[in-house]
Amino acid sequence: MGLIVFFLVAMRRILKRDNVINELILGFYDYQTISKEELISRMYQYACNDFRLKGLINKFNATEEDYTIIFDKLIYWANFKKRKRYIPVNSFFFYGSLKYLLQHKDDDAKPITMKMMNYFHF
Repeated sequence: MGLIVFFLVAMRRILKRDNVINELILGFYDYQTISKEELISRMYQYACNDFRLKGLINKFNATEEDYTIIFDKLIYWANFKKRKRYIPVNSFFFYGSLKYLLQHKDDDAKPITMKMMNYFHF
C-alpha cells in the first residue's frame, strides 16, 4: 500500500513539473509572451519550492543571477527546440542536470551545453 502511495505522489510531482516546463517553453520560445527575466524568476521559484531541487539551491547557494548566467550560456549554443524539450529551460528542472550546471557554472558555455544536449538526448 505504501509503495502505491509513493508512486502516486511521485507521478503527481512529475506531471506538475512537466506541465510547468511545457508552459514556460510555450510562453518563452513559441509564443514569446514571457520575458527572459520572468522565465528565470519562475524557474528559480520552482526550484526553491521543489523538495528535491531546493537542496541543490541551498547546497550551492544558487541565486537568480546564477540562473541568468547559466541560461545565457545555454541559449547561446542551444537555442532550438526538439519536441517538448528546450535545453535552456529543461536543464533547470531535473536534479542531475541542475546539479551539473551549478557545479560547473563558471565553465565555458560550449562544454556545458554539450553535456546538457547529451543529457536530454539531442
